[in-house]
Parts: sequence; structure tokens; C-alpha cells
Amino acid sequence: PGILFLDLSTLQMGEGQGGLHELKNDPVYQGLTAVQANKVYGVLPYNWYTQNFGSILANAWYIGKILYPEKFIDITPEKKADEIYEFLVSKPVFKSMKSLFKDIVFQPLELN
Repeated sequence: PGILFLDLSTLQMGEGQGGLHELKNDPVYQGLTAVQANKVYGVLPYNWYTQNFGSILANAWYIGKILYPEKFIDITPEKKADEIYEFLVSKPVFKSMKSLFKDIVFQPLELN
């Protein structure tokens, strides 16, 4: 694929494990076009014990911005995420959630 979106939940497994580690170190993943082109982006985890619909919606806006930037020119994914969370849980929690995942949510991921 030309672009990958990585659910960052596996960061909690620790150093040397998880999806990001595999993308950086597994030769099979290193052969992927998206990895070679540095087009891998971190998204919020959304499916642990149940679905987090706020994260699903926030991720959708971010993915739209990456795939169709001209159609989402007026959208800031972080602000949109806080709008969604504020509606669902009565407060903006994106910054707190982002910090749980090394502040790489809604960012291009460094694989080198």
C-alpha cells in the first residue's frame, strides 16, 4: 500500500515490541511501499474491550485529511477530535489521549 495508518495501541507493549517496532525492524514490512516512502501515520486506538466511537470518528477525520488534503483544507484533526470528544464525554480529551501514546497520534511516524 502507498499509505499505512497504524493503531498505536501496541506502544503499550514496551520497547522492542508492537506494531511500530515491527514496521521499523521486520524486513517484510520494510519492503512495503508506504514504509519505504515514509507514509506511515499514527492513529488513536479504538478497539480494546469495546469500540471507542469518539476515536473512530476522530481517526476518520485525520485519515480524510491525509488522503484528501484538498477536501479537508479547513480541518485541523486535533481540534475536530476535541469537538467529537467534547460532544461525547463533555470535555476535550485529545491532548491527554495523545500523551498516552508518546505524542505521535495524528503524526507521520519516524521509521528510520
